[in-house]
Amino acid sequence: MSNSEEVVIAWTTIPTEMDASEVARELVNARLAACVSVVQKVHSTYRWEGKIEANEEQALMIKTTRMCVRSLERRILTLHNYEVPEFVVTAVSDGYGPYLDWVRHETSEPHGPSNSDD
Repeated sequence: MSNSEEVVIAWTTIPTEMDASEVARELVNARLAACVSVVQKVHSTYRWEGKIEANEEQALMIKTTRMCVRSLERRILTLHNYEVPEFVVTAVSDGYGPYLDWVRHETSEPHGPSNSDD
């Protein structure tokens, strides 16, 4: 397996007023993700511009491949309204083989809009 086929999980948080289902659908439709799991109402505490902030957000767990990461990051940045959105990627070191193969298959098509389910 090449490095580009490595399965990874990308994480981002979005404000609760954004439609997480629509973001998830767009990422899967563009084949930038095989699956996006949305965790609603996560409480985030962080320092921003010297001040401690606390907000309710939604977390997106995006299952994809290393090959898709840069395109996925660009798409997240265009969808996001945060000045510095969270976008972190973790490697998947092991998992159920058929599931990992499915992730690779679902993200192997050219990136961009498709006509399915529109």
